[in-house]
Amino acid sequence: MTQVWRNIATILLVATAITSMVAQPVASWNETTHDFGTFHESAGKQTCQFVVTNTGDSTMVITQVKSTCGCTVASHPTDPIAPGASDVIDITFTPTGRPGPFEKGVWVYTNTTPNRTRLVIKGTVVGNPESVSKYFPVSAGDLQFTNLVMALGEVKKGLLRNSSITAYNSGLDTLVITFDNNTSHISPHAVPDTIAPGGISTMTFFFDTMRTPVWGINDDHIIIKATPLHSDKVPIYAYANIVVNVVEDFSQLTDDQRSKAPTCEVSTDKLIFDNLHRCEIAENTFSIRNTGKSNLIVRRVMSTDKAITTKCDKTLLKPGQEAIVCIKVNPDKVRDNVLNSQITIITNDPSNPRITVKVVGMID
Repeated sequence: MTQVWRNIATILLVATAITSMVAQPVASWNETTHDFGTFHESAGKQTCQFVVTNTGDSTMVITQVKSTCGCTVASHPTDPIAPGASDVIDITFTPTGRPGPFEKGVWVYTNTTPNRTRLVIKGTVVGNPESVSKYFPVSAGDLQFTNLVMALGEVKKGLLRNSSITAYNSGLDTLVITFDNNTSHISPHAVPDTIAPGGISTMTFFFDTMRTPVWGINDDHIIIKATPLHSDKVPIYAYANIVVNVVEDFSQLTDDQRSKAPTCEVSTDKLIFDNLHRCEIAENTFSIRNTGKSNLIVRRVMSTDKAITTKCDKTLLKPGQEAIVCIKVNPDKVRDNVLNSQITIITNDPSNPRITVKVVGMID
């Protein structure tokens, strides 16, 4: 008798398992992505409805709804959804302060298999002037930017560095982006390269230190050209400024190589220009000497001051050799009658690859 009851219990368990496998809720959606299209920020909150139908044969329950952003709010039914019945999830997007394209997700958790579904809303917000200027404060006609100056800092020779800016089209016409680039060491790219009204483009600038002929500070400008697609309006021009300090990598030198390296010494650390007069170019000199054991390469002698020009008579100095650096000062370009600047000497001396010489003076 005991065996009979065991058999009955087994049959009941198998029947229950089969029933549970067959009787399952199934979530069927009318859509899982909704596109609001392009609309103005001033239009306010945008709401859409996602309809879910239980096409299974047992009750479906929505247990939780999670939004990926605070600007997106979803409301969902709390009552169970019977087989064959439908219900609605409302999703509301708040565009305030969010100009440009958007794509937001909402996760809906249910007692179905799989147990979650991602609903997506997207569109493009044509921002109010206040919102646009907050996120894109730099303007060039209808094209507005997060910034136009990229300081990449110190980069060792041989490495590639990049930086990006974002542009927003606040106009009524689609803009086609191209670049006027007169450098071989910077490669600009815009994605996308066509910006619809209210749209955004990410512009990335790749700086190849192997291609630049300039050691030290590189201050380059790339022209961004935005051409209207559907009108005869003149193109919009903006200037992206990329600043990079290219330095030599001495980290792999051995102690023996350092002991045999060149050594750069300058004859003075300050040049004083007495009795500067407007409209009269003043000149002075100092020397660079190689006191090391191998050839010294003078990579660059420069000043960022527009009033100062430099010229070095040699760029390769054998041990014991000397180079003369001629400095010219144009007093007409000195501000406030006070000259207070410096000259930078960049060499392959691993112990002191960058030396500065102060340049001072007064204009009568």
